[in-house]
Amino acid sequence: MLERVAPGQLLSVLSPWAGAPERVVSVCLEAGLKSKPAETLSSMKKIHIFPAGAALTMAACGDPLLAPPSAPVLPSAQAWNIQYSPGMPPHPIAVDGGWYFDFPAPNCGRADVCSVHYVTTPVKMSLATSGRVRAMFRVTASDRPVFNYRLSPDNTCNYPAHARFYLQRAGDDLSGQGEYEFYRWFSNDVAYELAAGSANLIAALTPEQWTSVFGKKGDYDSPAMAGFAQALRHLGHVGVVFGGGCYYGHGVNVSGGTARFTLREYSIAE
Repeated sequence: MLERVAPGQLLSVLSPWAGAPERVVSVCLEAGLKSKPAETLSSMKKIHIFPAGAALTMAACGDPLLAPPSAPVLPSAQAWNIQYSPGMPPHPIAVDGGWYFDFPAPNCGRADVCSVHYVTTPVKMSLATSGRVRAMFRVTASDRPVFNYRLSPDNTCNYPAHARFYLQRAGDDLSGQGEYEFYRWFSNDVAYELAAGSANLIAALTPEQWTSVFGKKGDYDSPAMAGFAQALRHLGHVGVVFGGGCYYGHGVNVSGGTARFTLREYSIAE
């Protein structure tokens, strides 16, 4: 399982909240623009894969992250799968208005190096490049944990641990070879550097905002653009991945403290 950082795409999108013990990050990337604060998603069809509540609407790009309203119906944590993650449970834990998991320590009683890699949920969707994906989440921490990403000898790049969006076309054989090269996609510029704080991330479903499993951006060439469009038309899984260094999803663990990831919303607007 490889997902290489595209050359020139080591951009950490951060917005420290001065004077606060943690930070709030609100990031929106449109096609070719860093933000459009005046534009809302009110005219777009919203698919709440993970609703934070019936009253919650898609905020304008650049809006600060507010505490999500209470959800009348709790989303099912069991519908989300923690994958390829030694020492982690198969599913996150349900909490009022969302779900959470705790980042593992490097040694959690297993022979493997414990770490969290992918957290995904199955979908059956056909989307266009005019859509957007949004997530609202919070990272809480005790002490000052270090988010480790150099978990294998070949991960030699200097790029901090991040969480980012993930899309996977249905029918992927995970080889990354032939037609399967363009079945898995990772948001490149829209990502959250792991630290205590809150995030409101929105990524346009346009090819230049996404990177394939072997590091080609969606607008790299004609096959990449066609592969990205086909992945959206036959979408099979969506979620969040964790990694750093040379790889977007090769795992993260913590040392020197503890950390928890809590997801409040994950939604797609067509």
